[in-house]
Amino acid sequence: MAISDVQQYMHLSDEEIELLGTELDAIRKEVEDSRGAADAAYINRLIRIQRYLAVAGRVTLMLGTQTKKSRVPAAVVGGTLLGLHKILENMEIGHNVMHGQWDWMNDPNIHSSTWDWDTASPAAAWKHSHNYVHHTFTNIVGKDKDVGYEIMRVDPKQDWEPRFLAQPVVNVLLMLAFEWGVALHDLDLEAVRKGTKSPKMLLADLKGIRGKMIRQVVKDYIAFPALSGPKGFKATLWANVTANVVRNIWSNAII
Repeated sequence: MAISDVQQYMHLSDEEIELLGTELDAIRKEVEDSRGAADAAYINRLIRIQRYLAVAGRVTLMLGTQTKKSRVPAAVVGGTLLGLHKILENMEIGHNVMHGQWDWMNDPNIHSSTWDWDTASPAAAWKHSHNYVHHTFTNIVGKDKDVGYEIMRVDPKQDWEPRFLAQPVVNVLLMLAFEWGVALHDLDLEAVRKGTKSPKMLLADLKGIRGKMIRQVVKDYIAFPALSGPKGFKATLWANVTANVVRNIWSNAII
């Protein structure tokens, strides 16, 4: 539930706020004390599975698309494996690692300060828009940019505008190209319009997106299709496109 009038929810006394804080601190300590080897084994195992899926998908596409008979089945199987790999990497691993969920392990390879993910949004920009803005002002209309992503009306507390009549179409387009929508969302163009974000900061963010865009396009739409050779290029290209779209639809549905 989104809210637009924060004041009406600020009804707790100082003593009640202090008690709530104490209870939340106790829950946090209980969770922190429960962390251990089983948790570390879980995230390491999940990362291995995700990478095995990636390797299996790439190998299937490179080898299986060389004959006309096996080309379509290989594209389907390879695209499915890559889609699963990208879903796990994006939603279960990247999101949580960059949240700082696994920083307690002090593993430099699984840490919010070093992790980057297989998606168009630069890690630094996403961590600001998600970890800080979204989780500081969760569901507050006008503060939490995740409420409608500034392009859709998803809650009655948001003012209605005629442009929202197009949002069934807008949402489908966003769903199919969600990784790029998130990257643009992280730019926070509204802050630029209001003057709270400088053009210099916007330019730096755009450079970050450009770098990710080049790597994503070269990796999925040029390099790996090329590794499948002339016979398998097109099938591998479409398998990669499908894997990214599947990941985008999944992420959009979850978020």
